[in-house]
Amino acid sequence: MPYANIKNMQDEIDFEIVNTYLQQSRVSVYCAYFLVLFLAVSFYRVAATTHIIIWAALISALYSYTVYTSLQFSRELPNYQISFFRDRQHFLHILSGLAWGSAFILLLDSRHPQPTDFRLAAATAVVIAFSASTLSASMRGLVGFVSAISFLSALHYLANFDYFRWWFVGLIGLVASCLFFGWKANKYILGQIENRLLNVTYIDELRALNDKIEANNQDFIKRNVELQDMQKRLQLLASNDELTGLHNRRYILERIEEKLPEIRRHQLNFCVIMMDVDHFKSINDEFGHVAGDEVLRTTAQLLMRELRQGDMVARYGGEEFLILLPMTELSSAESLVERLRSTIEKQTYTFGDTLISITASFGITQHSPEDTADKMIDRADKALYQAKLAGRNCVKVIAKPD
Repeated sequence: MPYANIKNMQDEIDFEIVNTYLQQSRVSVYCAYFLVLFLAVSFYRVAATTHIIIWAALISALYSYTVYTSLQFSRELPNYQISFFRDRQHFLHILSGLAWGSAFILLLDSRHPQPTDFRLAAATAVVIAFSASTLSASMRGLVGFVSAISFLSALHYLANFDYFRWWFVGLIGLVASCLFFGWKANKYILGQIENRLLNVTYIDELRALNDKIEANNQDFIKRNVELQDMQKRLQLLASNDELTGLHNRRYILERIEEKLPEIRRHQLNFCVIMMDVDHFKSINDEFGHVAGDEVLRTTAQLLMRELRQGDMVARYGGEEFLILLPMTELSSAESLVERLRSTIEKQTYTFGDTLISITASFGITQHSPEDTADKMIDRADKALYQAKLAGRNCVKVIAKPD
C-alpha cells in the first residue's frame, strides 16, 4: 500500500477511535445521571442538602459540557482538531473523576464512618467498573477518570483504615481489574476499527475495480455495436447502390442464381424486366448530373412503391434497372410493367424554371427450363432494345429463347 494511503488510513483510525470514545462517553454520561440521582436521594437525610446540591450540580455541569463538546465533533474538522477534542475529553474525564470522588468529602463525614457509607462506596465501584467499558476506546481517558475518583475515595478509606481496610483492598483490586479489562477492550475496539476500515477500503477498491470493469464492458459493448453497425453498413454498401438505395447488380444476380434451382424444380413462373430511362444523357447534359441523380433517386422510389411484396428491383448500371417478378405469369408481368411505365411518365421534375417529365422503356422475358441468369437478362435486354427501336416509352416482350 502506498505511503499516502497508509497515512490516510491512520488518520481514519484516529478519527474513528476518537469518535467511538466520544460516543461511549455520552453513554456513560446518560447512565451517570441515574447514579447521581440515586446517591442524592440516598443521602438526602444523611448529608447536608447544600452539599448534595453542590455535588450533583458539579457532576451534572461537567457531564453536560462533555456531551455538548462531543456533539461538535465531525468528519469535517481538520486533523489537528482531532487531537484537541481527544485531549479536552481526557481533561473533562479527570475532572469528572474528581467530581465523583468529591462525594466522599461533601456527602460523608470522614472522621465518623456511618453504615450508609456503603451506598457511596458501592455506587463508586459501579462507576469505576462501568467506566472500563464506556471509556475503553481511550486508555488515557479511562486511566484519568479512574485515577481521579480512586484517589479521593482512597483518601477517605485511609482516613479510617481500620474501618475501611477491606474497602481499600477491594478498591485496589477493582481498579486493577478495571484497567486490565479496559486495556483488553481498547485493543479489541482498535482491532475492530482497523478491520472495518480495511474492509471499507477493500470494498471501495473492489467497487472501483468493478466500476472500471463495468466501464470497460460498456466500452466493449459500445465498440462491438459500432463494429456490428459498421459491418452492416459494409454489407449494405456491398449489396446496395449508394445513390438510389436499391440493390446493386451483384446482389440481384446472386439472388437470381439462388432462385433458379427452385424455379426449375417446381416449374414456377418467373419474369425478368430490364428498364431504361429514356434520353437520360440529355438530362445530364442540359440540367447537370445533380438533376440526373435526382431523376434516378425518384425513379427508384417510385419502383419500390409500385412493386409488390416479394418483387425485387436493382440498379443494374447507369440509368438501367433490373426487376424480378417471382410467381408471376407473363400477362400479369405485362400489366404490372405497363402500370410502371404510365406512372413514370406522369412524374414531373422541376429544374430551375423548367418543368419536365421523363419516360422509360421496358423489356420483358419469362423463365424457360434451360435458362441461366445471363440468358434471361440477355433476352430481357434484347426486348428493351426493341422498345428503344420502337420509339421508347413502351414495353416489349420476348417470351422464350429463339
